[in-house]
Amino acid sequence: MSKPMSVLDVNNVLNVCKRRCDDMGVRVEFDPYADTAYTTETTITLPPVTHPVTQEAIDRLYGLVIHECGHHLRPGALKILNRVRPPEHLCGLYNIVEDDGMERDRANAWLGDRKALATMNNIVIGRITEAAKEHGVNNNMDMAPIACLAVYQESRLEWDKESLDNVAAYIDVLPEEAKRLYMELRGEGYVDKFRATVDEWDTWNLAIDLAKRLYPGKDEEYEKLREAAGDKPDPDAETEPKQPPRATDGDTFDDAYGKQESNDGDKPADGDNEGEAQRTEGRVISWKDVVLSEHDEWSSSGEKSNGGFGIDWDGYHDKSKVALMPTSTINVIDLEFKGGQVGTWREAPENFIGDHSESRVFSNQIRRYIQASARTKTNTEQYSGRLNRSAIVRLAMPPVDGGEYNKRLFYNQIKQQMKDTAIFVLTDWSGSMCGNKMNYAADASQRLVHTFERQLRVPVALALFSNRRSQCDIGYVKRFNTRGITQQAIADRFSKFCSYSSGNNDADAVNWAYNELLKRKESRKILMVLSDGSPTGSYKGNPGTALRFVTDKIQKDHKIEMWGVGIRSEAVKGYYNNYVVIDDPTQINQELFTIIKDGYNEYRRHG
Repeated sequence: MSKPMSVLDVNNVLNVCKRRCDDMGVRVEFDPYADTAYTTETTITLPPVTHPVTQEAIDRLYGLVIHECGHHLRPGALKILNRVRPPEHLCGLYNIVEDDGMERDRANAWLGDRKALATMNNIVIGRITEAAKEHGVNNNMDMAPIACLAVYQESRLEWDKESLDNVAAYIDVLPEEAKRLYMELRGEGYVDKFRATVDEWDTWNLAIDLAKRLYPGKDEEYEKLREAAGDKPDPDAETEPKQPPRATDGDTFDDAYGKQESNDGDKPADGDNEGEAQRTEGRVISWKDVVLSEHDEWSSSGEKSNGGFGIDWDGYHDKSKVALMPTSTINVIDLEFKGGQVGTWREAPENFIGDHSESRVFSNQIRRYIQASARTKTNTEQYSGRLNRSAIVRLAMPPVDGGEYNKRLFYNQIKQQMKDTAIFVLTDWSGSMCGNKMNYAADASQRLVHTFERQLRVPVALALFSNRRSQCDIGYVKRFNTRGITQQAIADRFSKFCSYSSGNNDADAVNWAYNELLKRKESRKILMVLSDGSPTGSYKGNPGTALRFVTDKIQKDHKIEMWGVGIRSEAVKGYYNNYVVIDDPTQINQELFTIIKDGYNEYRRHG
């Protein structure tokens, strides 16, 4: 098995995949029931990857994203399918030939895409080959597409050297009839024909030629289908964008593209229910309706290989019974725009207004400390740096300490600053925080925002978490790029999020905040988690075990500083190596100052 990956690192890969799809203007989603990746005109659907998460599984997942995004860079293929609506066997051949041309485009355009596609293919065919050797093959399948898959694998070796050994092994385990047919196609020059295609219309014409060769007797029908695709568009006259418009969450096919026109007067449009009911062979509107684009329809047993080589987010991590939500699936509410319920006494915004005078005291305390610590320090007796004029006399002195003393003529200055810092404040807003605990947490959160964002100009973000509406609800009070937020505005947003108060899924909330903080470019990153006790909710498994798993990973990675701030509770000491406890509002300034002072001293020693 490939080496395991940290579940936290997996989120970084998923975020890269999501950004890639966002750049293409398409949605990306995970389907726990999907056998493999597929794409429609607005959405890329990815299969789950099973626990334990491995490097191999993530390599395969990333390759699938590059592959499916590649289809959206050649939208003419889906337009041909929409226009022609060919029979299933021809769609399958077209899928194979178009995949070859599309991946070659990506590989020649971007070295990173070439690497990702080659790695993915090597993994996929290696697994299929292993399964075929172990379980044998099913000789009752249609051998034509299997032979074409072998042609496709040989064609890609023109740029995919990584798959060379596995392609040879893959061809070797083909069923005898498929291998014979593959050798015939190879002898007829189809490998070179695959490599000679330039665009979607070339691959369509080659798919027609393959259909006539492999499924003879209907040449006239195939020629009609060839003509139905229409002529290749004139690139000089083309006015449509080369990539689909950006589809937003909640958009349907019709929202993003408009209602599809029917090809004839009798057949309903693609989006009509009646049209769906009349669906027959030859009516195809997406790759999913034809052949899954990874081509794992051939396996040793003749059944689909069910996504089993792998993050199955319904699974667990090893024996610790831990599973984390993908950060992209967490319910994040922007409280700047989201309306909320205000009615009960503890939801009134005035309850969450902090002590203005104490905020100013805290700001001054932090400012004086930072100024004292950040003064430039001079280190003398150096072998290099700026010349220390008062030490030049050593050049005329006899050698001291073997001449080493005479060489130390220089000095350097070390400037200690806190400007290169980002702070994320994550506050528990569960039902158990009602009463004074909510007030203390709100006061402490506001002091941190006021001091660092408004007084010291240090980037700071603030979010709340609970789980009434979903398994993990996050209320974004202040993002890093929000400037000049008032204490009243913060109190209003605290109040709005009271309607979400329930349990507390600390593990997924901390993991989400950690990933948000990792996006910052500052060299020093601080995560402060304010909570009144142990977690009472989790995505899967035991809540306490899940939180310990997350905090252990974060603390061992040493990418950020993390502090637990107990609000009238010492439970934080069971999860965070660094922690303080606030039992009374008079302790807020001192305990928050402890975090900054101790963390800053540690940062200066190692930073």
